Amino acid sequence: MTRVLKLAGATIGAAVAVATAFFLHPRSGARRRAVAGAAIRRESANVAALIGSALEPQPSPRFGRRSGDHIAERARLALSASFGEPAEAITVRAHDGVVTLRGEVDDMADISRYEAAIRTIPGVRDVDNLLRLRLPGFGRPRVLTA
Repeated sequence: MTRVLKLAGATIGAAVAVATAFFLHPRSGARRRAVAGAAIRRESANVAALIGSALEPQPSPRFGRRSGDHIAERARLALSASFGEPAEAITVRAHDGVVTLRGEVDDMADISRYEAAIRTIPGVRDVDNLLRLRLPGFGRPRVLTA
């Protein structure tokens, strides 16, 4: 058993040494770290977009309407007026003037068109565009909720 543990320890140590040398290389290590960091951020955003729409917290009941609700409603109306039925599948949230768009579109150009339509609405300070391209033949992953 100790021989197996020694072999596993040596293998893990070698893997750590190779990864360290790969990412800390004097000339190309910075570029490799930047590429790896961008990939991690991109995948984190994809996971957040997939899970976030299913796990959005429900707004707490309050008296009166919040400005975010008003901006989100105007954004939904602008999208449905500009793009019709395909825009109904887009989730729109607003908070402090920042509008978040989530969902899937059929055409890559639609992502920028939806964002441009939202930016024309008065009161919108920024757009957090989490729209992604729908890939034919791939179903949406099933999200488990409690």
